[in-house]
Amino acid sequence: MEQPLIIPKVLPFRRRWHVISEVDLGPLLADHAAVRRMCRDVEALADRLGSYPSIEERSAIADMMHGCIREHVAVTSELLERLFAGEHLTFGGGILTRILLDQIADGVHAEDVAEALRAEVLEPEQLDMLGYMLRCLFDSCRRALDFEELALLALGGKRLSTEARMALEHILEERPEGAAA
Repeated sequence: MEQPLIIPKVLPFRRRWHVISEVDLGPLLADHAAVRRMCRDVEALADRLGSYPSIEERSAIADMMHGCIREHVAVTSELLERLFAGEHLTFGGGILTRILLDQIADGVHAEDVAEALRAEVLEPEQLDMLGYMLRCLFDSCRRALDFEELALLALGGKRLSTEARMALEHILEERPEGAAA
């Protein structure tokens, strides 16, 4: 009697639908808090540009911006990949692409700002331009964080635990006055 030949088949992997808890969001929320602190420091520097901050202070801010934005991209990418990769999102693909494009734009902008901050000498005519660049950077970063949090609320939908939903809503409601539109 002949044995039937077993032909191995590759079955598509499907992630199981799982609840997104506040523990899942923990690294992202901690990262968002760090980016918001960076934005406050960048804003404070922009406010003090008229007093010609030292090259050391400006370089420290440039280094902090670079590290913070790099870490933000890594944390956000890892979380979004873990939560939404392989899912057929009705409108989520465009949202996830928008988050990626915002991160690229903020990263490029941060590189330009860092280069300007590391200039040995700041000429008076450069102050307005540098102040504008700093304000554009922290404003864009704050808007991107808000968008990411709103995207998680929308894409997470019913998968978000009550605590995770409340954490995201709390962050969006507790923004300091004048922080981001």
